[in-house]
Amino acid sequence: MNAPQGLKRRDLLQTAALLGSTALIPGAPVWASVPTLALDFRGSLPAGVDFRRASAAGLANGQSWRLLPANTPRFALQGSAVTGLLIEGAASNLIDNASRPDSRGWSRGGAVSLSPSKLLAPDGSASAYRIVRGEPRNGGLCEVAVANSASGDFVSASVWLRSTGGTGKWRLRLLDFNSYNNVNQVVTVTPEWRRYSLTLNLQPRDSGSRHFAVVWNEPFGPVTAAPAIYALKPASPYEPGRTPLTLGEVLMWGAQYETGNEASSFVPTTGAPAFRAADEVTFSAVHLGAPSGRLTIVLPEGGRRGGVILDANGDSGGLRLGYSNSGWIVARIGKLLLTGFSDSSADPVVRLEWSASGVQLFTGQTTESLRLQAAVQASPLPIQIGALARLGMTLEGQQPLGRVLAQLTLSAEVTAVGRVALPNFVPASYRLVFGDDFDDPDLSRINENATGGRPGAPAWRSRYRHERKTVINQEKQIYMDPQFAGSAGQALQVQPFSINKGILQIRAERADPVAVAPFIWNHSYTSGCITSELTYWQTYGYFEMRARLPRGKGFWPAFWLLPKRATWPPEIDILEASGTRPYGIRHGAIEKPRSASTAAGMWIDQLIDSSDGFHIYGLEWTRDNIVFFIDGIKSFEYGPHAIHEDMYLLANLALGSHDPNWIPDPDQSTPFPGLFQIDYIRAYQRGIS
Repeated sequence: MNAPQGLKRRDLLQTAALLGSTALIPGAPVWASVPTLALDFRGSLPAGVDFRRASAAGLANGQSWRLLPANTPRFALQGSAVTGLLIEGAASNLIDNASRPDSRGWSRGGAVSLSPSKLLAPDGSASAYRIVRGEPRNGGLCEVAVANSASGDFVSASVWLRSTGGTGKWRLRLLDFNSYNNVNQVVTVTPEWRRYSLTLNLQPRDSGSRHFAVVWNEPFGPVTAAPAIYALKPASPYEPGRTPLTLGEVLMWGAQYETGNEASSFVPTTGAPAFRAADEVTFSAVHLGAPSGRLTIVLPEGGRRGGVILDANGDSGGLRLGYSNSGWIVARIGKLLLTGFSDSSADPVVRLEWSASGVQLFTGQTTESLRLQAAVQASPLPIQIGALARLGMTLEGQQPLGRVLAQLTLSAEVTAVGRVALPNFVPASYRLVFGDDFDDPDLSRINENATGGRPGAPAWRSRYRHERKTVINQEKQIYMDPQFAGSAGQALQVQPFSINKGILQIRAERADPVAVAPFIWNHSYTSGCITSELTYWQTYGYFEMRARLPRGKGFWPAFWLLPKRATWPPEIDILEASGTRPYGIRHGAIEKPRSASTAAGMWIDQLIDSSDGFHIYGLEWTRDNIVFFIDGIKSFEYGPHAIHEDMYLLANLALGSHDPNWIPDPDQSTPFPGLFQIDYIRAYQRGIS
């Protein structure tokens, strides 16, 4: 998936040592000792490996494309060298609504002879169609509606494009026609065939059909005026005797649509509607049940977010190795679960080691330059491995790896279990002045008046500055603590907070309809809020929280700053998130006077999945700029600004809002309890010793 442009503030790892920097040489063995299992996929299927596919697949190498029969493996090429086996998931033909070559959109049938032959489709067939630039008043779009709207967090659409002469800018658009949630991308189309893709993060309100369009964005040749978006006439096939091709026309071929966070599979686009089942690559799992092992897998093009590299009874005490939606390496082995803490999906080498002493995960560019991503000193044994191991996805056929597999080796050699330090993204000139690591489990310090704090365990106020029954943003919760009585006359004993193993949990729950709801003004939900309003505030600085956010309809977690003086605005939102938009984080700042020119904010999409692990959210606030970070990546910057006063910290979990397109209200589908899990909250100032 595409991430916003940003720079790492500093190296992600602080203590995980690099073990070398020797380059991975194509064709050379990568194992240092005699393995108990060695599978090499660079050129053919190794002995003992079984491959199945239910229907045909398309193979693309460079600008050429050809069709492979079912059960024929695909091997990727780099130059003349075979780099490994390409394992893919299911995909279906995008074009379901067009039946005639001259209909609106693209046709899936009716091959047409092209002239000259160099204008054939990438597969050598006469199945390409042209886009003819029209006038804006014509209102036509070269688009297609996807009849079988897929469900899931992401959908992807792709198409092959080439110009008939010159180079120009064209715009791709994929949208939900009901909510108008959409993604756009301007691409440069050249005289060479190239495949372009878009990915759309779906939300519950996206209930319409999906539309995928190619729109002219800029004239071919010299640009004499500002680029403009023009409508297009419907696509038309090339036929002998038709009007000669003109500069500015574009050929299209191979449009498709699939569920997932990136377009992967190539499918046929002629004949009957195409569907290609997921590749199934299996081998005997007997060796993976060993009491100790070092499993090394080489992926020349890296892995895939949300993809599974290997699965051997992973749901039932076996072994599963893959990636979270944020790209963190994840291993489930026996009864243990390990998760990395940085996006390692681009690393070509993955290593899992296990023994009775513990389990550890490494990734890196080579086998000699591995970084320790996760480690636990606990025994995973026994490992209930099952009969078969499957490569590339789970046994259910979901979450395809969509990548090239070069080698898999297993040996009995393991190393001592190491220790993994959390990354440090704090700017060098800053010093810690306030914080809570939640190592002290005393919850009494979270209360109405923020009393009972001590060094290392500050007190927090359990509400905003206004009364608890005051509703803002049409939220549907009341912020509680155990002593809050509402209208009952005695404490309701609702505890939304817990601290366990250094993690604070803010818990959102349905209010008991008899014992609680009548005494909190018939609000349906309870939740929690912590603020440093009565204990700590500062002007400028670096602020950071490490947290895992809840997923589900209605959840609205936030980490933000408000002014010490009783006024609003200003406000700085280090993060806001929606449980229906787990792949997005919103940053923002609101100044006074509030107007379009003084309020700024942005959703940062597809950088992380905020619900799949503990991510680090940072803010550097200086006199001139306000800069936001996610896992050390600069994600948004706002400035100059006019916020120059003491502000305090807040973290809360709201439910519902005034705008269902922003935060929809909870309903029966909401997975209660909602948990906002916080590892730490810290504030730093520059030059403080």
